[in-house]
Formats: sequence, structure tokens, C-alpha cells
Amino acid sequence: MFTVWREPVGGHPYCIGVDTAEGLAHGDYSCAQVLDVRTGEQVAVWHGHIPPDTLANEVYMLALWYNDALTCVESNNHGLTTIVQLRHLGHPNLFRKRSLNQVTSKVSQEFGWKTTRTTKPLLIDDLGMALRSGELLLRDRYTLAELRTYTRNERGSMSGSPHDDRVMALALANQMRQYAFMPEFAPKVDDYWTVDWFARMVMRDADVSNPMQIGAKTVRGTV
Repeated sequence: MFTVWREPVGGHPYCIGVDTAEGLAHGDYSCAQVLDVRTGEQVAVWHGHIPPDTLANEVYMLALWYNDALTCVESNNHGLTTIVQLRHLGHPNLFRKRSLNQVTSKVSQEFGWKTTRTTKPLLIDDLGMALRSGELLLRDRYTLAELRTYTRNERGSMSGSPHDDRVMALALANQMRQYAFMPEFAPKVDDYWTVDWFARMVMRDADVSNPMQIGAKTVRGTV
């Protein structure tokens, strides 16, 4: 299911958080949450059962439509498949982390966000602070329902009942608001009427001629 509350506004930066599942008709859901970076408004949500590689096509069109939105995919498990396909498609603004190898002194980069015992609490705690401070404006009642059932047990593990895909995707999108204005992720702005500007407009029109195609490839309609 693809739901839009606010279509993209020219010049606005957006970010997308993606939680990827296997795509089986009766398995876990995949989810992509879109936030307006400046206002924190939840402007769109994609949610459903879909193979990880096909999910990449949906996310790619969604990112192009929302002004080359900075996109972060959870890189655990099936998320790697989605990331590989997004890179193959030429996604213009995928989140990546660079690190320096202390032995070889070479810089490597890792695409996506790897959720670990260390990074998951960071995601969820930052999301909690953003919600409590009123930084985020949520429109999706299903996201709100998942947030109400999301808990942390006495051992420190966190999960939703029965699903937490919307929460994780929202947490990733919220995290990207901190990175969106860094030089390497800031929206690319071409001078109007230049060759580069025309090339980008032609590519965008070809890839997203009908935004409502987004969400048409789910295994079955879902909420």
C-alpha cells in the first residue's frame, strides 16, 4: 500500500528510511517512510509484501519523485539485496558511511545502516526524543499503532507486537534528518536551463512518468 499525504515541493529536502523483509505473501512486511527534512512531517509511506530486489525499484522511483531524497536502507539480511539493486539502478543519494582502515590506511564505504546491539538503541532513542519534542508530525495511523506497541524488555531487546517495520523505517528516516545537509548528501542543485539541468529533468520524467505506479508491484494489497 502506498499512501501520500503531501506531494513533493520543489526545493524541499526529503529523506527515506527503508526496512526490508523477505517478501513472502504471509511473512514480514517491508516499509519505506518519507519525511520532510525541514519540517519533520511524514509525507508518504510505502508498506507491503514484495521481494527485496523489486522493493528497490519502488524505493528508487519514490526517491526520484521526492527530489532525490536521501535514502537509508537497513543493511541487515535482505536489505543488502535492496541496496545492491538500488546501486545498480543508479540511486542518486544513498546513505553510506566511510571508515579508515587502520592497517591499510584506505578509506572504505558501507552503504545502508547496519542494525546492531549498539546502533539499534541509538535509532530508537533518537526517534523517541524526536517524538517527545514534537519534531515529527505523523500522519499514518498504522505507524502510530506500531509505536504504541513497541517495547523494550528487561534484557534490553526491542520489538513491536506483532510487527515493527513501520517503526524501524521511521527511525531510519528520522536519523537521516541529521545527515541530509552534509555536503555529500545535500540535494544537488543545477543552474536552470543548463545542459545538466535538462539532463536531470529528462531522466526524472522518464523514470517517474506516473508516480502512482509506486506501490503497484506488491505481492498482495496490504495495510
